[in-house]
Amino acid sequence: MTNVAATRWIFLLQPLILGAWFPRIPQIQNVLDLSVGQLAFALIGMPIGLLSALSFGAKIAEFLGTRRLLTMGMIVQCLLLPLPAFAWSGPILFVALTLAGLSLAMAQLALNVTASLVEAQAGRAIMNGCHGFWSVGALIGSAYGVVCASIDISPSVSLAVISALIVAPLIYIAQRMSDFTVPAKESETQTKKRVSTPLMCVSFYAFGIAMAEGAMADWSAIYLADTYLASPGLSGAGYTAFAAFVAIGRFLGDPMRNRFLAHHLARVFASISLLGLATVVLSPSVIFGFIGITILGFGLSLGFPMAVSAVSILPGLSRASNVAILTQVTLSGFLIGPPLIGLIADHYSIRFGLAALAPTLVAAVFLAQYFKPKHAR
Repeated sequence: MTNVAATRWIFLLQPLILGAWFPRIPQIQNVLDLSVGQLAFALIGMPIGLLSALSFGAKIAEFLGTRRLLTMGMIVQCLLLPLPAFAWSGPILFVALTLAGLSLAMAQLALNVTASLVEAQAGRAIMNGCHGFWSVGALIGSAYGVVCASIDISPSVSLAVISALIVAPLIYIAQRMSDFTVPAKESETQTKKRVSTPLMCVSFYAFGIAMAEGAMADWSAIYLADTYLASPGLSGAGYTAFAAFVAIGRFLGDPMRNRFLAHHLARVFASISLLGLATVVLSPSVIFGFIGITILGFGLSLGFPMAVSAVSILPGLSRASNVAILTQVTLSGFLIGPPLIGLIADHYSIRFGLAALAPTLVAAVFLAQYFKPKHAR
């Protein structure tokens, strides 16, 4: 198995648990009898887990190398990501999500650092396609979660089963990949001096995209259920539709990268995401809500994989360090967005909460200029 094929397989399998979790959030909310605000507070656990992982994640990557980093990341996520489904109260859900966030940060750092190095070795664009496989994995996991919800299989059982099924294949594939050395970071003083403006601007572009992606992952099902009284199966299918159009966009991404300039693509897709968000927020019916969700998914699809490719060739820090910083900022957006929207929704409405995503997407339209090739080495 080549490194490119192995990377695609890991990108496909890794998000199955996460995808299976998202459609079950309304059920968890109902079983634990949580208000929107209480659920939002519990969801803050994931960003806290993420930030905890960031304090030692880079050092672990430097020490382990990519093969062991991937193996450890996949094992940890298979153990910890199902935990929220076993929570019996709001505070326990918060703790479980904190541990899940820690495991997710390690897994995503392992994936993206490895994919960046494999792309460089291959000498051709693979990043969008890899993230396309990630979206397919999230889509399959989401469909699995919807089916389990429809036939009354509990969230705890469904997540434990999918975790047990994928852990061995993930370890097998990770162990058969080349072991790349992750370059050590410079000293703290050097790092502060060399974190460039393009790196931070591309990272904040991805932050805004990820906020919207995380919001739809956590709140699309609840939005359809609360706003249109959709059934659990139908409301869960909202995220499935979203993930499907994210995947479609990402599989189209590598051919588009070869044809169009990166900053033009980044700006166009950020604008499409704004159109999709407006359709979701202003939707008068569940049908238009679904249409808006699909447009938004397509618009968000290329943001993060294009950002990984863009920062991996920036001057200053090493390729791995640039990707690690981007991953940290992006995951922060993915995990901070949902609880923030929940807190707004608790005081106003979930429509108003989703509308709060607009400023970060508008900012992304303007930050797209930092994808220009002139910023690269």
